[in-house]
Amino acid sequence: MRKSSVRTLRQENNARERALSRESQREMTDVVVYLRGQDLSPLDQEEIRRDILDMVWEAEARGETMAQVVGQDYRTFCQAIVAAVPRRVRMAAAVEELLPALSVLLGIWLVKKVVEALLRGEAVMHLTLTLGEAISMGVLLAASVGIVTYLCRTALEGERGRSRGKGFFMAWAFCVALLAAIFLPTFLLTNPLLTLWLPVAVAVVILPLLVHGVLARWVER
Repeated sequence: MRKSSVRTLRQENNARERALSRESQREMTDVVVYLRGQDLSPLDQEEIRRDILDMVWEAEARGETMAQVVGQDYRTFCQAIVAAVPRRVRMAAAVEELLPALSVLLGIWLVKKVVEALLRGEAVMHLTLTLGEAISMGVLLAASVGIVTYLCRTALEGERGRSRGKGFFMAWAFCVALLAAIFLPTFLLTNPLLTLWLPVAVAVVILPLLVHGVLARWVER
């Protein structure tokens, strides 16, 4: 299925979801977040979402709630559905999702290097990527994947076993560690990793977006 078809299906699902009761909309939001973190292509996610919406629609037409037709344990319900779907090549989908973020990070690096060179009155035709900058970008990408995956996988866990104090402390500690992992290498590991000619650097920034477009067509076909 082409990307435009996936987009159309997503729009149809969004419209149908908005027509549900407020309670069902809130619960469907958690279900959708959970599905986004599973080993499924965008097409599979939207098709499962459509099937669940059909069930909820029929339930509400009978005067029933989503919990009555799906059950109280939404996580188990979704896991059973996901397990019945043939797995596609998730690695390609994961890479395809990361490429736009990589392009943004490289673009920020490019602008930062050009501005720094101009402020120092230096030529901007050759830009140097340091080891620390490369590590910082890698850490930021890995952290973003980890955070999104965690939020998606725990979307249907509710409040069971959660401690606000412990959760706040862990979030604070994680943020401090993440900021240190991102910024310290930039200042401490300044040895050059590679130097790029400006046009080549621009091409490197654009390349992930081009690959993203190719992979998006392949994953969603």
